[in-house]
Amino acid sequence: CKLIFVGMNMQNLLFTECVDLVGTACLPFEGTRKYVSTGAVDTDRINEADVEIVDYLGKPSRANLMVSSGDVLFAKMQGTKKTLLIDEQLAQHIYSTGFCAVRARSDLLTNRCLYHILSSHMFLAQKDKNCSGATQKAITNAGLGKIQIRVPDLKKQDGIANQLDYIVSILEKQKQQLSAFDDLIKARFVEMFGDPKANPFHFKKAALKETCIVVTGNTPSRAVQEYYGEFIEWIKTDNIVSGRLNPTTATEYLSEAGMRVGRTVDAGSILMACIAGSIASIGKVCITDRKVAFNQQINAIVPKDYDSLFLHAMLQLSKEYLVEEINMALKGILSKSKLEEKEFILPPLEKQKEFAAFVEQIDKSKSVIQKSSVEI
Repeated sequence: CKLIFVGMNMQNLLFTECVDLVGTACLPFEGTRKYVSTGAVDTDRINEADVEIVDYLGKPSRANLMVSSGDVLFAKMQGTKKTLLIDEQLAQHIYSTGFCAVRARSDLLTNRCLYHILSSHMFLAQKDKNCSGATQKAITNAGLGKIQIRVPDLKKQDGIANQLDYIVSILEKQKQQLSAFDDLIKARFVEMFGDPKANPFHFKKAALKETCIVVTGNTPSRAVQEYYGEFIEWIKTDNIVSGRLNPTTATEYLSEAGMRVGRTVDAGSILMACIAGSIASIGKVCITDRKVAFNQQINAIVPKDYDSLFLHAMLQLSKEYLVEEINMALKGILSKSKLEEKEFILPPLEKQKEFAAFVEQIDKSKSVIQKSSVEI
């Protein structure tokens, strides 16, 4: 992508000189609307499966941002790349206040060029540097005022955007390939084991507490500065990403002292998002490929009688069962005790490992595609 800008004259401007902060609070409405949380956005697209249908009185408190066609949204949270260019259809939805809504000033930027700038490493690195907050760090309006961007000549921006759109289309095709691999894994699971709730093959069933150890994460006291450092990753729900087998790299680390008062698991454990602002985010899972610490919004599941890859797939296919008793009007929590009482099929271990071998082969193919995406 950087080659597109070689030899081009660029202005260095403050970000806030080039955009207007837009977006309004949600006004009362009749019927229902789609609510898009930050967790429902995967980099540059909305995962429809993670979108909630809400009415005005029952919507989450964070569902309070309305935008217009032409606006650009980006996630405020540190270490998060989520960007949307709003069109007429997307303007009908409600968005989380975890997004910042901006509009390009037409004498300096086109909206399409702004969209690509917000997705660039240049912008994201500065956003992360200027984030603030005690728990989940995020960018504020004051932080945005410290960010500088490089702006190409206005007359050339459409051409640049066309080239970047072409690159994005290649990446989108790669995402579709990855999604097809995920569908293949699900199909293989159903072929071998059937629907895990219906249990058509009549496998033995057991409560999760009988087959696994469940551990709830925590947050070491923020008042003790020595608990935070660079010794071990501290995973949060944003690091559990749909379509990724393993957690992404954490943006915050604990010290060795922080690890001792924190909660950790080794490689091969399942991390599940159990507290979230939307029902769509609860139940998301990944498998640890390294020792990590994790916060209180996550329950770790350490398997005793399961293969990790089998358990990961089964939990993904059991999303409706996992969240069926959760009342988002009260608080979106899948507690440790309720999770432990959930019953799941327990096929013979050799059959689980046969499925796991299939997943490992598929994951190798996915890794090739993901590596080529990084290189682009």
